[in-house]
Amino acid sequence: MNFAWELTLFDWLLIAILALNLHWLLAIKLGRLKSLKGLNLGNWGPVIMIRTTRWLPLIDRLSRPKRFWRGTITAGIPLVVLGMFSFLALFLIMTFAVLRTPPEPSVYTAPRNVLLIPGLNQFIPLWWGWIALFVTMAVHEFAHGILCRAEGIRVKSMGIALLGAPVAAFVEPDEGDLFGSEDKKGKASRAARVRILSAGVVANFVVAALALALFFGPVIGAIAPVDRVVVVDVVPGSAADIAGFERQMILLSAGGVQIDRIEDLMAMGGGDMSLRFLRGDGVVDLGLEGPFVRGVVVSYVFGGSAADEAGMVPGTAISEIDGASTPDWGSFRSIMNSTAEGETVVIGTNRGEYAVTLGPNPDGSGTGFLGVGFSGVSADAVYLDGASFQEFPAGSFLSALQAMPGSGVIGLFSLMGLPFSGIPGFTEMGFPGFVGWITQLFEPAGWAEPLGDKIFWIANFLFWVGLINLYAGLFNCLPAVPLDGGHIFRDMLSMGLLKVFKSEAKAEKMTGALVALMAWLIFSSILFIIFAPYLAHGFGG
Repeated sequence: MNFAWELTLFDWLLIAILALNLHWLLAIKLGRLKSLKGLNLGNWGPVIMIRTTRWLPLIDRLSRPKRFWRGTITAGIPLVVLGMFSFLALFLIMTFAVLRTPPEPSVYTAPRNVLLIPGLNQFIPLWWGWIALFVTMAVHEFAHGILCRAEGIRVKSMGIALLGAPVAAFVEPDEGDLFGSEDKKGKASRAARVRILSAGVVANFVVAALALALFFGPVIGAIAPVDRVVVVDVVPGSAADIAGFERQMILLSAGGVQIDRIEDLMAMGGGDMSLRFLRGDGVVDLGLEGPFVRGVVVSYVFGGSAADEAGMVPGTAISEIDGASTPDWGSFRSIMNSTAEGETVVIGTNRGEYAVTLGPNPDGSGTGFLGVGFSGVSADAVYLDGASFQEFPAGSFLSALQAMPGSGVIGLFSLMGLPFSGIPGFTEMGFPGFVGWITQLFEPAGWAEPLGDKIFWIANFLFWVGLINLYAGLFNCLPAVPLDGGHIFRDMLSMGLLKVFKSEAKAEKMTGALVALMAWLIFSSILFIIFAPYLAHGFGG
């Protein structure tokens, strides 16, 4: 007897709680060992703390141009403050939007994908993600350590924190020197403390800017597009599906003839022939029968539209309307412009025929409205026995990618969302960098030509180092202790309230209350964003 089950979110929560408790017991055990092979061990709740002093001499040497480091970080503090309040505003707006209209549970709202942990988050590639995360943590913590020494603050150790996997790196300054105590004033002035706390965020922003400037500049400039025909859709249960066709396979040849463009495929006519594909890193031969049919591929379907009510889905290839052929976007639009609101038409597609009663056109023209949308780049396609083929517009994709840095705030948001949403009309389910099938759509050019495929290694390293540093810098800007932004916010608030109350005791008491309230607001909002889709729509699988 076979048993099969599907883990729901509730099941995953139980597994997570069990794993956390087991890790907590391990952390307590290691904390009692105190040391292991020259490393100092400890724990903070379930978090395992591994400390070392081996790198402290290097930090001392790097910190020697003290005036340079102080001046550089001081110049970056306005950027930290700007990041703090702008990211806080964006974060609270997003929380309010989720509160008003909780999204449906989806791959984007899955708890694993809210956390930017490589390997856990399915949008962040394991190896490039961990390499970038290591660089990010090293840059952040070394910057803190260097500024501590530049300001005359002793650094006791540095290390990493483990919660199943490395979740943070840290530099451990002498807290008495940095913050003082009840009976002793700290060595660091408030200005020096703000510089030390800002150093990690400033370093992350600088590294992000350098990495992304190189990625969008000379590296992308040395990558050229290659004409390729790609499988963009496979109808479930169709002959193509049964034969083993998969989305994102790249067509190499048909009947032994090299295929670069849709026209090359149409010239083959159809019939029983062998099609050769690149699937992952391997080459496969698959066969299908039947004529190739030209059409236009639907990218999205408007909710509540005539197409939606008829059951059309994204990926549908429309090849005719009432018997009239629609081999391209121009012919589809021409036929639709001749229809009227309320008219019933028969739509021929790769998924069969749909009898659709057209709705009113939103532009008020009186023509019929089907309710489908197409890619802004190319909708033209060919389908055969349930498999749809399109030319991937690699040149337009590169142009859209290169245009991001020059698009201001919109470009910044597009860049931050690139791994998750990709570029509309080009890639679905995000852009992981130049990996997998995407590398077959481009080739090195110019100065990178001698490097071969290694140009993609460079591109991926710069892309993920830039993005992870940007994410880490912005997250650490949030004014919530124990984040750097929380400590900076505390010092800024304390200085402002001291001028208001003229009493250090009152100012400190009010500061502590407001800082605690802000931390509660931010971290409870994070939990709310994670669980709201499931609380609103249920905990089903």
